[in-house]
Amino acid sequence: MMSNAVKNIMLRAISKRLAAGETLEDIIESYPKLTKEDIEEIKKEL
Repeated sequence: MMSNAVKNIMLRAISKRLAAGETLEDIIESYPKLTKEDIEEIKKEL
């Protein structure tokens, strides 16, 4: 489980990349250390 600070940073980075036209799947693949729980948490927040 990510801390709130790390989650907030990840959400901002992912949001910027989505706005730049990348797909969520491609972005998630670029963060191999994310667990399935982390990914689900991020998806809920987006």
